[in-house]
Amino acid sequence: MSTQTTRRDFIRTAFACLIPISIGCSWKQSRKPNIILIMADDLGYGDIGCYGSDTIKTPHLDALAKGGLLFTDYYANAPVCSPTRAALLTGRYQQRSGLEGVIYVRGETRQTGMDPSEITFANGLKNNGYATGLFGKWHLGYRKKYNPVHQGFDEFKGYVSGNIDYHSHYDNAGIFDWWHNLEQVKEEGYCTDLITRHTIAFIKKHKDRPFCAYVPYETPHCPYQGPKDEPERFPDTDFTYEGKRPDQKNAYKEMIESMDAGIGHIVKTVTDLGLEKETFIFFCSDNGAVGKVGSNGSLRGQKGSLWEGGIRVPAIAYWPGTIPANLKTDVPAMSMDLFPTLLALTRTSHEGIPPLDGIDFTPLWTQTRFDPHRTLFWRYRNQKAVRQGKWKLLINHDKPHLFDLFKDPQEAQDLIDQHPQVAAELHDQLDAWETDVLHRVELKTT
Repeated sequence: MSTQTTRRDFIRTAFACLIPISIGCSWKQSRKPNIILIMADDLGYGDIGCYGSDTIKTPHLDALAKGGLLFTDYYANAPVCSPTRAALLTGRYQQRSGLEGVIYVRGETRQTGMDPSEITFANGLKNNGYATGLFGKWHLGYRKKYNPVHQGFDEFKGYVSGNIDYHSHYDNAGIFDWWHNLEQVKEEGYCTDLITRHTIAFIKKHKDRPFCAYVPYETPHCPYQGPKDEPERFPDTDFTYEGKRPDQKNAYKEMIESMDAGIGHIVKTVTDLGLEKETFIFFCSDNGAVGKVGSNGSLRGQKGSLWEGGIRVPAIAYWPGTIPANLKTDVPAMSMDLFPTLLALTRTSHEGIPPLDGIDFTPLWTQTRFDPHRTLFWRYRNQKAVRQGKWKLLINHDKPHLFDLFKDPQEAQDLIDQHPQVAAELHDQLDAWETDVLHRVELKTT
């Protein structure tokens, strides 16, 4: 996608939002909308059809993009799993909840997690009468006291670690990791299919009341295992982190296409139940792809880096009858924006909810008054970044770089010498942000 195209698409989005208010705001007169929030794991910017892939077939995600709003500048709050998930759930920079780093399966971080005193979007929606369920990956604490059922979710089926064998359901330390609420349960099946199946059962069970289903798939995080592969991880056996398939890219393709099929089944269930116009569906990834198997399109960098390829990811919003079809926006959005957006969509009170760093992005399809130039911040290990409008300052191993993302999303031309004042102003803002949030950091990232 060229920059010129995305700028034109944004203008087209703005004009599309001038359609009659009865369409753009129809949700205000109907019952509270259902929410389905789907997150892929390590899916890159170029890994699905509507973002340019010509090798991985994703017809169901492509249909959502065609029928709704595609974000060209959607960002994960971090280039790795746990911090992004903390930000998405709390609507705040992950540093505020002390989760700037990954919660690893081994070592001291295994005892760490997101404190149940944190307020999640599930807490807010549950207090507003929603049935809340999480099906898939948690990765915000291994201990039972950090379980999703203590953080706003009525029901949890899935795993608490960063990744599991898709078939045997053992994590990378050889510990069995498949749960129903607070109990470990044995359940046969490919992880992706189980997540889809439980999501559909939840939707059918709660079809007569507002529901929120958070669906964080494992796909396409390693181990690279397709639906027909054999299980590899078991206790007291040797196995590799990535899996034993030599054709990892083929496995990667199978994994994403399996997830896409599952999403198709979820959408069909919603449609068959007559809930399509009463259900907001959002899809995104938690960070960029691992470069040797995935694609971050033309973007520089990969998972773990604050170059665009590590943090700019696919995102799609779909809601027939409310979000017009064939929209694109290059207005930057972030994982933490989902919480305030869901509060707005569901008419949920902010009472008891701490100040949020994210913003409600419903104006992208309901009106034209929306500021696309807010300042966004990242910090991970020895990297920091700030974006404001077209400008991005990246400090990588103490070396500053400045890019004009409107003209150069590939971050190929460093403009630090041509625009030192811009860099200095962004650096000052970054310092102020760090002062605000970093005193809350409790989880070390080194």
